[in-house]
Amino acid sequence: MNRDNVAVSGEIGKARAGNRQRGNAVLNWLAGLAPGRSSRREMATTVPGDELGMGPGYSGFLNLPGNTPFFMMHVYRFLRDSIPDVSDAVWTWKRLCQTGYDVQIADAPSDAAAREATAAIDEMDRRVNRERGGMDGLLELFYTSLFTYGAGAFEMVLGRSRETVNDVVPIDVWTLRFGRDKSTGGLVPYQLQDGRSVPLARERLLYCGLDCDGTNPYGRSMLRSIPFVVKIQQRLLEDMAKATRNTGWSKLHVKYRPGDRMRGESRDDYESRISGNFDRLKDAVSNLQTDQNLVTYDNVDVDVLTGGQRAQAFYQNHKAIEEQVITGTHLMPILLGRNYGTTETYGTAQYEIINRHVATVNRAVKRILERVYNFELSFSGTGARAKVRMRSNRTVDVLREAQARRTEIENAVLMRDEGFLDQAGAASSLGIDRPAQTDAP
Repeated sequence: MNRDNVAVSGEIGKARAGNRQRGNAVLNWLAGLAPGRSSRREMATTVPGDELGMGPGYSGFLNLPGNTPFFMMHVYRFLRDSIPDVSDAVWTWKRLCQTGYDVQIADAPSDAAAREATAAIDEMDRRVNRERGGMDGLLELFYTSLFTYGAGAFEMVLGRSRETVNDVVPIDVWTLRFGRDKSTGGLVPYQLQDGRSVPLARERLLYCGLDCDGTNPYGRSMLRSIPFVVKIQQRLLEDMAKATRNTGWSKLHVKYRPGDRMRGESRDDYESRISGNFDRLKDAVSNLQTDQNLVTYDNVDVDVLTGGQRAQAFYQNHKAIEEQVITGTHLMPILLGRNYGTTETYGTAQYEIINRHVATVNRAVKRILERVYNFELSFSGTGARAKVRMRSNRTVDVLREAQARRTEIENAVLMRDEGFLDQAGAASSLGIDRPAQTDAP
């Protein structure tokens, strides 16, 4: 990991230098608006953030949020594929969000039109991304891109007759660039292909960015905040591996004390005898099995050497870095195999917060799916439109949720019976789109 850490460190340094340059441009621009710098008073106007800091080398494309260089996209992919915690975070996020969905036909002028619209939707589902899992396979790619790069994109491909959506294909977001139309100021999407920038049709491009900044259309990757922390984490693990290999296991320390020279024994004979005893002792210790014991004279001592460093110190250091990675990926410890709390309530609260995040992301996915299906229905001439309902993850306590839902229904019925709400209002308070027609007042 040393070579990769150096590469990531260099890219972080370039990004920080770009941020400083952009910050100076912002300060210079603000200084020009300071009182006394202009001879006439003008009304304040909103300036797109992407127009700040554009120097002579401006390529015509908007910058990523915070002037982040585009090569960081490849760093994000490297982190996702190589760092276990990051890989698990992306895996967990997309599995949490892949809850499934239901498509409903609304505003159909007749039952026949509703059936025709349903048939058109079903046919498109069978046709789109047929060889790679259909719409579910597309959403799998979409969520992977969304939680790696901060954005996901599709393109609708029309049939030859231009009377139907023939396919929906994923777009690699690191090839997407946005520019501004010089005449209207509107956004124009481009895709880099073989060194060329090819404009894309906006009406057929489906782009979703997370945590967009103001007028900047690009999404912000959740991995943007963790490369430096990951570098420290991997270096800490590498140092731990070296230290464990060196002093992590206990060792036998055998001490041999040579006896005195015997009477009449020459110096050479004495040294030869001492050396022979030492070699035999060394061979005996080297060939000693786990369940064997060493038997010697009392001039041999056997001690056990252990490492002086404490394992707890490493655990605390690693846990501190680990928590930064978990926070940077917007997850909770329990969803990455850790739980720093001691109660069930703590884990339940984490899960409920994550489900709120999932619902927020899936609202954007809902709009994308509705756009795809309604684009297809626009060719059918039925006048109907599609409404997508994203399913939710199952609650931790099913019984408690069912009891709470029952109480909500009873309250809505009571307010309807007392005349505070009509049938449609009661249904709306319960989140029901089409209330059943009854004779109740």
